[in-house]
Amino acid sequence: MPDTPLIEVLEGQQKGGCPVVNFDFNQPLPIHSYHEELDRIRALSPIVWNTYGGGFWMLLNDETVRDAFHAHEVFSSEATIPTVPEPDWHWIPTMENPPKHKLYRRVLNAPFSPRAIRDREDRIREHAIDFIEPLVAQGRVNFVDAFAKEYPTKVFLEILGLPHEDSAKFVPWVETVFGGLGAEDGDATTAMADAQAGIRNYFVDLLADRRENPRDDDFFTDLSRARIGTEQITDEEFLNICGVLVLAGLDTVKSQLGYMMLHLAENPEDRQRIIDEPELIPVAVEEMVRVYSIVMDGRKIVQDTEFHGCPMKAGDMAMLTVPSATRDETKYADPGKVDFNRTDATGHLAFAAGPHKCLGTHLARREMNIALEEWHKRIPHYRAVDVDELRETGPQLGLEDLWLEWDVTG
Repeated sequence: MPDTPLIEVLEGQQKGGCPVVNFDFNQPLPIHSYHEELDRIRALSPIVWNTYGGGFWMLLNDETVRDAFHAHEVFSSEATIPTVPEPDWHWIPTMENPPKHKLYRRVLNAPFSPRAIRDREDRIREHAIDFIEPLVAQGRVNFVDAFAKEYPTKVFLEILGLPHEDSAKFVPWVETVFGGLGAEDGDATTAMADAQAGIRNYFVDLLADRRENPRDDDFFTDLSRARIGTEQITDEEFLNICGVLVLAGLDTVKSQLGYMMLHLAENPEDRQRIIDEPELIPVAVEEMVRVYSIVMDGRKIVQDTEFHGCPMKAGDMAMLTVPSATRDETKYADPGKVDFNRTDATGHLAFAAGPHKCLGTHLARREMNIALEEWHKRIPHYRAVDVDELRETGPQLGLEDLWLEWDVTG
Protein backbone atom coordinates (compact mmCIF):
# COMPACT_ATOMS: atom_id res chain seq x y z
CA MET A 1 0.00 0.00 0.00
CA PRO A 2 1.32 3.52 -0.73
CA ASP A 3 2.63 5.59 2.17
CA THR A 4 -0.15 8.17 1.81
CA PRO A 5 -3.69 6.72 1.74
CA LEU A 6 -5.33 7.23 -1.62
CA ILE A 7 -8.81 7.30 -0.13
CA GLU A 8 -9.08 10.19 2.31
CA VAL A 9 -11.42 9.46 5.21
CA LEU A 10 -13.14 12.70 6.24
CA GLU A 11 -13.08 12.20 9.98
CA GLY A 12 -16.13 13.33 11.88
CA GLN A 13 -18.30 13.54 8.77
CA GLN A 14 -21.21 11.22 8.04
CA LYS A 15 -23.96 11.02 5.45
CA GLY A 16 -26.99 8.92 6.27
CA GLY A 17 -25.03 7.39 9.14
CA CYS A 18 -22.26 6.25 6.76
CA PRO A 19 -18.61 7.39 6.70
CA VAL A 20 -17.59 10.08 4.21
CA VAL A 21 -14.46 9.71 2.07
CA ASN A 22 -12.82 11.34 -0.92
CA PHE A 23 -11.48 9.02 -3.64
CA ASP A 24 -10.59 10.04 -7.20
CA PHE A 25 -11.04 6.71 -8.94
CA ASN A 26 -9.78 8.03 -12.31
CA GLN A 27 -6.16 8.69 -11.40
CA PRO A 28 -3.40 6.22 -12.34
CA LEU A 29 -2.13 4.65 -9.12
CA PRO A 30 0.73 2.33 -8.13
CA ILE A 31 0.05 -1.32 -8.81
CA HIS A 32 -2.32 -3.05 -6.34
CA SER A 33 -3.27 0.32 -4.79
CA TYR A 34 -6.93 0.15 -5.77
CA HIS A 35 -7.66 -3.25 -4.29
CA GLU A 36 -5.69 -2.53 -1.10
CA GLU A 37 -7.33 0.85 -0.56
CA LEU A 38 -10.78 -0.60 -1.15
CA ASP A 39 -10.00 -3.29 1.41
CA ARG A 40 -9.11 -0.52 3.86
CA ILE A 41 -12.26 1.51 3.31
CA ARG A 42 -14.54 -1.55 3.38
CA ALA A 43 -13.27 -2.19 6.90
CA LEU A 44 -14.95 1.08 7.93
CA SER A 45 -18.38 0.30 6.53
CA PRO A 46 -20.12 -1.66 3.75
CA ILE A 47 -21.45 1.68 2.44
CA VAL A 48 -19.65 5.04 2.32
CA TRP A 49 -20.33 8.40 0.68
CA ASN A 50 -17.60 9.55 -1.70
CA THR A 51 -17.41 13.34 -2.17
CA TYR A 52 -15.47 13.07 -5.44
CA GLY A 53 -17.07 14.33 -8.65
CA GLY A 54 -20.31 15.62 -7.17
CA GLY A 55 -20.63 12.75 -4.72
CA PHE A 56 -21.91 9.19 -4.87
CA TRP A 57 -22.46 6.16 -2.65
CA MET A 58 -19.89 3.36 -2.72
CA LEU A 59 -21.31 -0.12 -2.03
CA LEU A 60 -18.40 -2.21 -0.84
CA ASN A 61 -19.33 -5.69 0.37
CA ASP A 62 -20.85 -8.72 -1.32
CA GLU A 63 -24.32 -8.28 0.14
CA THR A 64 -24.82 -4.62 -0.77
CA VAL A 65 -23.40 -4.97 -4.28
CA ARG A 66 -25.33 -8.18 -4.97
CA ASP A 67 -28.59 -6.69 -3.74
CA ALA A 68 -28.12 -3.55 -5.84
CA PHE A 69 -27.48 -5.59 -8.99
CA HIS A 70 -30.83 -7.30 -8.46
CA ALA A 71 -32.80 -4.20 -7.37
CA HIS A 72 -33.06 -2.56 -10.78
CA GLU A 73 -36.28 -0.79 -9.80
CA VAL A 74 -34.19 1.30 -7.36
CA PHE A 75 -30.67 1.10 -8.81
CA SER A 76 -31.29 2.01 -12.44
CA SER A 77 -28.86 1.34 -15.27
CA GLU A 78 -29.85 4.56 -17.04
CA ALA A 79 -26.55 6.03 -15.76
CA THR A 80 -23.57 3.73 -15.25
CA ILE A 81 -20.70 6.12 -14.44
CA PRO A 82 -20.94 7.25 -10.79
CA THR A 83 -19.85 10.81 -11.58
CA VAL A 84 -22.18 11.22 -14.59
CA PRO A 85 -25.82 11.17 -13.43
CA GLU A 86 -27.08 12.62 -16.73
CA PRO A 87 -25.04 10.98 -19.51
CA ASP A 88 -25.42 12.30 -23.04
CA TRP A 89 -25.00 8.78 -24.42
CA HIS A 90 -27.13 5.66 -24.14
CA TRP A 91 -25.51 2.24 -24.40
CA ILE A 92 -27.71 -0.73 -25.30
CA PRO A 93 -28.26 -3.09 -23.54
CA THR A 94 -25.95 -1.82 -20.76
CA MET A 95 -28.10 1.18 -19.88
CA GLU A 96 -31.47 -0.53 -20.31
CA ASN A 97 -33.50 -1.84 -17.38
CA PRO A 98 -35.82 -4.84 -17.32
CA PRO A 99 -38.09 -5.74 -18.94
CA LYS A 100 -36.73 -4.15 -22.14
CA HIS A 101 -33.19 -5.16 -21.27
CA LYS A 102 -34.20 -8.81 -21.62
CA LEU A 103 -35.53 -8.19 -25.12
CA TYR A 104 -32.18 -6.81 -26.26
CA ARG A 105 -30.21 -9.57 -24.59
CA ARG A 106 -32.37 -12.16 -26.33
CA VAL A 107 -31.12 -11.06 -29.77
CA LEU A 108 -27.49 -11.04 -28.57
CA ASN A 109 -27.23 -14.27 -26.61
CA ALA A 110 -26.69 -16.81 -29.40
CA PRO A 111 -23.07 -16.10 -30.44
CA PHE A 112 -21.98 -15.93 -26.78
CA SER A 113 -23.81 -18.99 -25.46
CA PRO A 114 -21.84 -21.86 -23.86
CA ARG A 115 -22.49 -24.05 -26.91
CA ALA A 116 -21.36 -21.37 -29.37
CA ILE A 117 -18.15 -20.80 -27.43
CA ARG A 118 -17.45 -24.54 -27.22
CA ASP A 119 -17.85 -24.74 -30.99
CA ARG A 120 -15.24 -21.99 -31.38
CA GLU A 121 -12.73 -23.39 -28.91
CA ASP A 122 -10.33 -24.73 -31.55
CA ARG A 123 -10.21 -21.37 -33.30
CA ILE A 124 -9.70 -19.51 -30.03
CA ARG A 125 -6.81 -21.85 -29.22
CA GLU A 126 -5.28 -21.35 -32.66
CA HIS A 127 -5.30 -17.60 -32.17
CA ALA A 128 -3.66 -17.88 -28.74
CA ILE A 129 -0.90 -20.09 -30.14
CA ASP A 130 -0.39 -17.82 -33.14
CA PHE A 131 0.27 -14.84 -30.85
CA ILE A 132 2.43 -16.74 -28.33
CA GLU A 133 4.72 -18.67 -30.66
CA PRO A 134 6.56 -15.62 -32.09
CA LEU A 135 7.18 -14.32 -28.57
CA VAL A 136 9.01 -17.40 -27.26
CA ALA A 137 12.38 -16.48 -28.76
CA GLN A 138 12.17 -12.82 -27.75
CA GLY A 139 12.75 -13.29 -24.04
CA ARG A 140 11.17 -9.94 -23.16
CA VAL A 141 7.80 -8.44 -24.11
CA ASN A 142 5.24 -5.97 -22.95
CA PHE A 143 2.60 -8.61 -22.27
CA VAL A 144 -0.27 -6.11 -22.44
CA ASP A 145 0.66 -4.87 -25.91
CA ALA A 146 2.02 -8.09 -27.38
CA PHE A 147 -0.67 -10.49 -26.22
CA ALA A 148 -3.38 -9.26 -23.82
CA LYS A 149 -4.69 -6.66 -26.29
CA GLU A 150 -4.21 -8.58 -29.50
CA TYR A 151 -5.48 -12.07 -28.67
CA PRO A 152 -8.97 -11.30 -27.28
CA THR A 153 -9.43 -8.61 -29.90
CA LYS A 154 -8.83 -11.05 -32.74
CA VAL A 155 -11.15 -13.62 -31.17
CA PHE A 156 -13.91 -11.10 -30.61
CA LEU A 157 -13.73 -9.49 -34.04
CA GLU A 158 -13.83 -12.93 -35.64
CA ILE A 159 -16.98 -13.84 -33.70
CA LEU A 160 -18.60 -10.66 -35.03
CA GLY A 161 -17.27 -11.24 -38.55
CA LEU A 162 -15.08 -8.11 -38.61
CA PRO A 163 -11.59 -8.01 -40.14
CA HIS A 164 -8.75 -8.22 -37.64
CA GLU A 165 -6.92 -5.33 -39.26
CA ASP A 166 -9.68 -3.07 -37.98
CA SER A 167 -8.35 -3.68 -34.48
CA ALA A 168 -5.92 -0.84 -35.29
CA LYS A 169 -8.95 1.46 -35.16
CA PHE A 170 -10.97 -0.20 -32.42
CA VAL A 171 -8.27 -0.65 -29.77
CA PRO A 172 -7.31 3.06 -29.56
CA TRP A 173 -10.99 4.05 -29.63
CA VAL A 174 -11.83 1.70 -26.77
CA GLU A 175 -8.84 2.78 -24.68
CA THR A 176 -9.79 6.43 -25.17
CA VAL A 177 -13.41 5.84 -24.15
CA PHE A 178 -12.43 4.01 -20.96
CA GLY A 179 -9.82 6.67 -20.24
CA GLY A 180 -12.52 9.33 -20.31
CA LEU A 181 -15.21 7.62 -18.23
CA GLY A 182 -16.03 9.91 -15.35
CA ALA A 183 -13.01 12.12 -15.99
CA GLU A 184 -13.25 15.78 -15.05
CA ASP A 185 -10.52 16.79 -17.48
CA GLY A 186 -11.99 18.51 -20.55
CA ASP A 187 -9.46 17.06 -22.98
CA ALA A 188 -10.23 13.52 -21.80
CA THR A 189 -13.97 13.95 -22.17
CA THR A 190 -13.57 15.52 -25.62
CA ALA A 191 -11.33 12.66 -26.72
CA MET A 192 -13.89 10.19 -25.35
CA ALA A 193 -16.66 11.81 -27.37
CA ASP A 194 -14.50 11.73 -30.51
CA ALA A 195 -13.72 8.05 -29.97
CA GLN A 196 -17.38 7.18 -29.50
CA ALA A 197 -18.14 9.09 -32.70
CA GLY A 198 -15.46 7.08 -34.50
CA ILE A 199 -17.00 3.80 -33.37
CA ARG A 200 -20.48 4.98 -34.32
CA ASN A 201 -19.43 6.14 -37.79
CA TYR A 202 -17.73 2.80 -38.44
CA PHE A 203 -21.01 1.03 -37.79
CA VAL A 204 -23.04 3.58 -39.75
CA ASP A 205 -21.04 2.50 -42.80
CA LEU A 206 -21.30 -1.18 -41.86
CA LEU A 207 -25.06 -0.99 -41.44
CA ALA A 208 -25.44 0.66 -44.85
CA ASP A 209 -23.36 -2.14 -46.37
CA ARG A 210 -25.38 -4.91 -44.71
CA ARG A 211 -28.64 -3.32 -45.82
CA GLU A 212 -27.40 -3.21 -49.41
CA ASN A 213 -25.41 -6.46 -49.33
CA PRO A 214 -26.90 -8.82 -46.71
CA ARG A 215 -24.80 -11.87 -45.92
CA ASP A 216 -25.65 -15.38 -44.84
CA ASP A 217 -24.57 -16.48 -41.37
CA ASP A 218 -23.50 -12.95 -40.48
CA PHE A 219 -23.98 -11.38 -37.05
CA PHE A 220 -24.61 -7.86 -38.30
CA THR A 221 -27.00 -8.89 -41.06
CA ASP A 222 -28.98 -10.84 -38.48
CA LEU A 223 -28.88 -7.95 -36.02
CA SER A 224 -30.07 -5.47 -38.67
CA ARG A 225 -33.14 -7.70 -39.18
CA ALA A 226 -33.81 -8.38 -35.50
CA ARG A 227 -37.02 -7.60 -33.70
CA ILE A 228 -37.00 -6.12 -30.22
CA GLY A 229 -40.15 -7.69 -28.89
CA THR A 230 -42.68 -6.96 -31.63
CA GLU A 231 -40.83 -3.98 -33.12
CA GLN A 232 -38.22 -3.96 -35.86
CA ILE A 233 -34.84 -2.83 -34.54
CA THR A 234 -34.12 0.80 -35.36
CA ASP A 235 -30.88 2.14 -36.80
CA GLU A 236 -30.21 3.93 -33.51
CA GLU A 237 -30.63 0.72 -31.54
CA PHE A 238 -28.36 -1.14 -33.95
CA LEU A 239 -25.61 1.47 -33.64
CA ASN A 240 -25.83 1.61 -29.86
CA ILE A 241 -25.63 -2.17 -29.53
CA CYS A 242 -22.61 -2.36 -31.83
CA GLY A 243 -20.77 0.30 -29.87
CA VAL A 244 -21.37 -1.47 -26.58
CA LEU A 245 -20.23 -4.82 -27.97
CA VAL A 246 -16.92 -3.31 -29.04
CA LEU A 247 -16.35 -1.56 -25.72
CA ALA A 248 -17.23 -4.62 -23.66
CA GLY A 249 -15.47 -7.16 -25.84
CA LEU A 250 -12.06 -5.58 -26.37
CA ASP A 251 -10.96 -4.41 -22.94
CA THR A 252 -12.10 -6.63 -20.09
CA VAL A 253 -10.18 -9.80 -20.98
CA LYS A 254 -7.07 -7.71 -21.66
CA SER A 255 -7.29 -6.24 -18.17
CA GLN A 256 -7.91 -9.55 -16.41
CA LEU A 257 -5.05 -11.27 -18.24
CA GLY A 258 -2.68 -8.52 -17.14
CA TYR A 259 -3.51 -9.06 -13.47
CA MET A 260 -3.29 -12.84 -13.83
CA MET A 261 0.14 -12.84 -15.43
CA LEU A 262 1.47 -10.33 -12.92
CA HIS A 263 0.23 -12.53 -10.08
CA LEU A 264 1.79 -15.66 -11.58
CA ALA A 265 5.06 -13.83 -12.22
CA GLU A 266 5.20 -12.62 -8.62
CA ASN A 267 4.01 -15.92 -7.10
CA PRO A 268 6.10 -18.70 -8.67
CA GLU A 269 4.57 -21.34 -6.39
CA ASP A 270 1.14 -20.68 -7.93
CA ARG A 271 2.67 -20.67 -11.39
CA GLN A 272 4.37 -23.99 -10.76
CA ARG A 273 1.08 -25.52 -9.70
CA ILE A 274 -0.61 -24.71 -12.99
CA ILE A 275 2.46 -25.94 -14.89
CA ASP A 276 2.40 -29.24 -12.99
CA GLU A 277 -1.39 -29.50 -12.82
CA PRO A 278 -2.89 -27.79 -15.87
CA GLU A 279 -6.27 -29.21 -14.91
CA LEU A 280 -6.22 -26.56 -12.15
CA ILE A 281 -6.30 -23.71 -14.66
CA PRO A 282 -10.11 -23.19 -14.62
CA VAL A 283 -9.97 -22.97 -10.81
CA ALA A 284 -6.95 -20.67 -10.99
CA VAL A 285 -8.68 -18.37 -13.46
CA GLU A 286 -11.80 -18.14 -11.32
CA GLU A 287 -9.81 -17.38 -8.18
CA MET A 288 -7.63 -14.73 -9.82
CA VAL A 289 -10.69 -13.08 -11.38
CA ARG A 290 -12.21 -12.92 -7.90
CA VAL A 291 -9.16 -11.45 -6.16
CA TYR A 292 -8.33 -9.05 -8.99
CA SER A 293 -11.80 -8.13 -10.24
CA ILE A 294 -11.85 -4.96 -12.30
CA VAL A 295 -15.29 -3.40 -12.86
CA MET A 296 -16.53 -0.48 -10.75
CA ASP A 297 -20.04 -0.09 -12.14
CA GLY A 298 -22.45 2.78 -11.55
CA ARG A 299 -26.19 2.99 -10.99
CA LYS A 300 -28.65 5.86 -10.59
CA ILE A 301 -31.02 5.72 -7.62
CA VAL A 302 -34.48 6.48 -8.99
CA GLN A 303 -36.60 6.35 -5.85
CA ASP A 304 -36.03 7.27 -2.23
CA THR A 305 -34.97 4.19 -0.32
CA GLU A 306 -33.37 2.97 2.86
CA PHE A 307 -30.77 0.52 1.67
CA HIS A 308 -29.12 -1.62 4.33
CA GLY A 309 -29.93 1.06 6.90
CA CYS A 310 -28.63 3.93 4.77
CA PRO A 311 -31.17 6.52 3.50
CA MET A 312 -30.62 7.29 -0.20
CA LYS A 313 -32.43 9.85 -2.31
CA ALA A 314 -33.75 9.64 -5.85
CA GLY A 315 -31.14 11.22 -8.10
CA ASP A 316 -28.19 10.01 -6.02
CA MET A 317 -25.54 7.92 -7.80
CA ALA A 318 -23.99 4.71 -6.50
CA MET A 319 -20.86 2.77 -7.36
CA LEU A 320 -21.28 -1.01 -7.22
CA THR A 321 -17.66 -1.54 -6.21
CA VAL A 322 -17.12 -5.10 -7.40
CA PRO A 323 -13.33 -5.14 -6.76
CA SER A 324 -14.18 -4.64 -3.09
CA ALA A 325 -17.17 -7.00 -2.94
CA THR A 326 -15.18 -9.94 -4.30
CA ARG A 327 -12.74 -9.54 -1.40
CA ASP A 328 -15.37 -9.30 1.33
CA GLU A 329 -14.18 -10.85 4.62
CA THR A 330 -17.73 -11.82 5.56
CA LYS A 331 -18.01 -13.92 2.41
CA TYR A 332 -14.50 -15.32 1.90
CA ALA A 333 -11.81 -16.55 4.28
CA ASP A 334 -8.58 -14.57 3.84
CA PRO A 335 -10.21 -12.88 0.82
CA GLY A 336 -7.17 -11.06 -0.57
CA LYS A 337 -5.22 -14.28 -0.94
CA VAL A 338 -5.24 -16.25 -4.18
CA ASP A 339 -5.87 -19.83 -3.10
CA PHE A 340 -6.32 -22.53 -5.73
CA ASN A 341 -7.67 -24.86 -3.02
CA ARG A 342 -10.42 -22.45 -1.98
CA THR A 343 -13.85 -23.96 -1.46
CA ASP A 344 -15.78 -20.74 -0.74
CA ALA A 345 -15.28 -18.83 -4.00
CA THR A 346 -18.39 -19.88 -5.91
CA GLY A 347 -20.86 -17.21 -6.94
CA HIS A 348 -18.47 -14.26 -6.88
CA LEU A 349 -19.55 -11.00 -8.49
CA ALA A 350 -16.65 -10.39 -10.88
CA PHE A 351 -18.99 -10.91 -13.85
CA ALA A 352 -21.79 -8.95 -12.11
CA ALA A 353 -25.15 -10.48 -11.20
CA GLY A 354 -28.83 -10.23 -11.93
CA PRO A 355 -30.18 -9.11 -15.31
CA HIS A 356 -26.92 -7.41 -16.26
CA LYS A 357 -24.62 -10.36 -15.68
CA CYS A 358 -21.88 -10.14 -18.30
CA LEU A 359 -23.02 -11.31 -21.75
CA GLY A 360 -19.49 -12.49 -22.57
CA THR A 361 -18.87 -14.51 -19.40
CA HIS A 362 -18.47 -17.85 -21.19
CA LEU A 363 -16.20 -16.37 -23.85
CA ALA A 364 -14.04 -14.54 -21.32
CA ARG A 365 -13.52 -17.65 -19.20
CA ARG A 366 -12.63 -19.74 -22.23
CA GLU A 367 -10.20 -17.12 -23.57
CA MET A 368 -8.43 -16.83 -20.22
CA ASN A 369 -8.25 -20.58 -19.67
CA ILE A 370 -6.78 -21.17 -23.10
CA ALA A 371 -4.34 -18.27 -22.75
CA LEU A 372 -2.89 -19.69 -19.53
CA GLU A 373 -2.74 -23.22 -20.94
CA GLU A 374 -0.94 -22.31 -24.13
CA TRP A 375 1.36 -19.67 -22.63
CA HIS A 376 2.66 -22.01 -19.92
CA LYS A 377 3.24 -24.84 -22.38
CA ARG A 378 5.69 -22.57 -24.19
CA ILE A 379 6.90 -20.01 -21.62
CA PRO A 380 6.52 -21.68 -18.23
CA HIS A 381 9.02 -19.55 -16.29
CA TYR A 382 9.13 -15.77 -16.48
CA ARG A 383 9.50 -12.74 -14.25
CA ALA A 384 7.91 -9.33 -14.14
CA VAL A 385 10.33 -6.42 -14.45
CA ASP A 386 9.99 -2.73 -13.60
CA VAL A 387 7.05 -3.60 -11.35
CA ASP A 388 7.50 -0.44 -9.28
CA GLU A 389 6.71 1.59 -12.41
CA LEU A 390 3.43 -0.20 -13.11
CA ARG A 391 0.24 1.81 -12.88
CA GLU A 392 -3.39 0.77 -12.79
CA THR A 393 -6.31 2.99 -13.69
CA GLY A 394 -10.05 3.13 -13.07
CA PRO A 395 -13.01 3.09 -13.27
CA GLN A 396 -12.38 -0.23 -15.00
CA LEU A 397 -9.15 -1.41 -13.45
CA GLY A 398 -6.34 -2.50 -15.69
CA LEU A 399 -2.58 -2.33 -16.21
CA GLU A 400 -1.20 0.05 -18.78
CA ASP A 401 1.91 -2.13 -19.27
CA LEU A 402 3.38 -5.38 -18.00
CA TRP A 403 6.94 -6.24 -19.00
CA LEU A 404 7.82 -9.93 -18.69
CA GLU A 405 11.24 -11.51 -19.16
CA TRP A 406 12.34 -15.12 -19.46
CA ASP A 407 15.46 -17.06 -20.34
CA VAL A 408 15.62 -18.14 -23.98
CA THR A 409 17.14 -21.57 -24.56
CA GLY A 410 18.22 -23.34 -27.71
